[in-house]
Amino acid sequence: MVFSKLFEPGRIGKMEVKNRICMAPMGTDSHDPEGFINDRTVDYYAERAKGGVGLIMGQSSVCLREGRSPGRPGTWDDKFIPGLKKVADAVHRYDCKASWQVLYHGKLLSGWLDRIIRPEETKIIGPSAIPWVRTGIAPKEADAEDIELLVEGYSEGVRRIRDADFDMAELHCAHGYGISQWLSPRDNRRTDDYGGNAEKRARIVCDILRRTRKKVGPDFPISLRISGTDFVPGGITIEDTISQAPLFEEAGADVLHISACEDETTQWQFLSYLFPDAANVHHAEAIKKVVNVPVIAVGKIGDPVLAERILEEGKADFVAMGRALLADPELPNKAREGRLEDIRSCIYCNNCMARLSIAVSGRKLQEGEAGFGGVTCTVNPAVLHEKEFELKPTAKPKKVMVIGGGLAGMEAARTLAERGHDVSLYEKGKKLGGQWLTVCQEPQKDRFRSVLEWQMRGLKKANVKITLNKEVTRQFVEQEKPDAAVVATGAVPLRLAVPGVESRNVVQGVDVISGKAKIGKRVVVVGGRLIGMEIALKLAQEGKQVALATKNALGVDGVTLDRCLVREMRNRLIEARVPLFPNSPVHEIREDGLFIKYDKDSVFLKADTVVLAAGAKPENQLARELEGMGLELYTIGDCVEARDAMDAIHEGARVGRKI
Repeated sequence: MVFSKLFEPGRIGKMEVKNRICMAPMGTDSHDPEGFINDRTVDYYAERAKGGVGLIMGQSSVCLREGRSPGRPGTWDDKFIPGLKKVADAVHRYDCKASWQVLYHGKLLSGWLDRIIRPEETKIIGPSAIPWVRTGIAPKEADAEDIELLVEGYSEGVRRIRDADFDMAELHCAHGYGISQWLSPRDNRRTDDYGGNAEKRARIVCDILRRTRKKVGPDFPISLRISGTDFVPGGITIEDTISQAPLFEEAGADVLHISACEDETTQWQFLSYLFPDAANVHHAEAIKKVVNVPVIAVGKIGDPVLAERILEEGKADFVAMGRALLADPELPNKAREGRLEDIRSCIYCNNCMARLSIAVSGRKLQEGEAGFGGVTCTVNPAVLHEKEFELKPTAKPKKVMVIGGGLAGMEAARTLAERGHDVSLYEKGKKLGGQWLTVCQEPQKDRFRSVLEWQMRGLKKANVKITLNKEVTRQFVEQEKPDAAVVATGAVPLRLAVPGVESRNVVQGVDVISGKAKIGKRVVVVGGRLIGMEIALKLAQEGKQVALATKNALGVDGVTLDRCLVREMRNRLIEARVPLFPNSPVHEIREDGLFIKYDKDSVFLKADTVVLAAGAKPENQLARELEGMGLELYTIGDCVEARDAMDAIHEGARVGRKI
């Protein structure tokens, strides 16, 4: 395919960009407590610039000392300029333009108070003293001195970005953060010149833009990221933004970057597999009609063909890709060269957001756990580990058996073979993929198949010898005499240790997904992670009477799920009228239903069918049998501990580089 628009040069102010692909701003959590970024951050951005993107839009940084948070690097002091300059210089080496973003959290700072260094210096300022629902803490209603602090803080942050040799800076005024609270009628109840109608609510943004323009001069481009709509009753609407956009242009914005959501609706910012592609592009299209400056569209635009169509249809001037460039930094180069089949596609599982949320919320990931030390990606283990994950040929080629053809085994086999080992991959089933084959059958997960397709192409290119329908035994390993063996035999569905679990009305969730299970009219699904929620929703939409019970809160069995995913699934279950029973463990199953412990009482839920989606247990018998053979032996994936695709692929990648 010819991408005539995607790789056409574009202009933002007086800055020329070599193509229309921008890397969207994404937090990395790769900085120290004071806010200094580290060398891994530099390598991370350099890798994406090398991959052919036209403009790197760097992550948000805190522009006020009084607004510091552990989840953001700093731009509130000149001391950060040298570190920022390392990023700009690294990006420029690849003929790529570089931008950086500034923000202030506003009311959202109240969620960080227990982790902020010197919290006594923190100022939680908002347009109105309305408590944030998640903490119950209200910001101070800003007075004239506070407004000056915000205007000067944002403009000085941009000045520092310019002094660090970036080509552009972006004001973050979206997603429910500090300044977007002034744009929202839900947060801004002021009756002075900074509140009231949409134009008055836009005043502080215009003040910031004008002050910033005076500091950086007429030629330094300023981007403004705003939410087209909040998706919250009483919040920002697209009509508000349409009326405000020309004011922002007049005040000095060179480009408008149109996202969506506020803090309670971030599922519309981090669009998951549950949403259609480009679900927010119509907001950018609406804004483009009322301004003369370029408009950037963002939100699940990872397919180059889709991106080309958005530009061809005139819906935007640039497209921003975020998670797609985590999954494959080389996406732009591969698209330009016509190698679409080589792109390692983002599957929008939002594991990147879930692990980042864990890392910045108090529980640091442990070394060896997927995502250790910052943002990560299910399909690309090299994120923020670009240098250490460079594939290096082995000095001593070995004969390696990989046992198990799921995600962990395929990643290990491909990586080992690419490094020069003689690799044989054995799978007891008739297809490669393991449990992922079942996952791909779930509603809205068609894109998940791209993981298997990419892996299988890689196995073929690397000349991995694949044997299907082969259950490996200790005797077979002794016969083959490998130098090393990697066991990746996966896991099997977990059965609850409660009375009645063997009843005829009990079925496993995987059998529901594959269509093997017969389902009655009344159903109780046990398990509050994705499979449980997805099965409950699917059955409810088919007309079943469904309830869902889980021993913990929704999404928190095992590794905590991304709250955007959980929030959207919860909302859809409520819409489908599925009763939810969180923190309600099952203590007995009977042929006409089950007992749960709910609010310290025993409650009976009637059911013709009980669906178990309560997790899995490792299948590690072979690994135990191979111990003591004097063999170089490794175990990876679910046969070590039942987790998710990210852990499986990452462990496969690590062992593939270790042998």
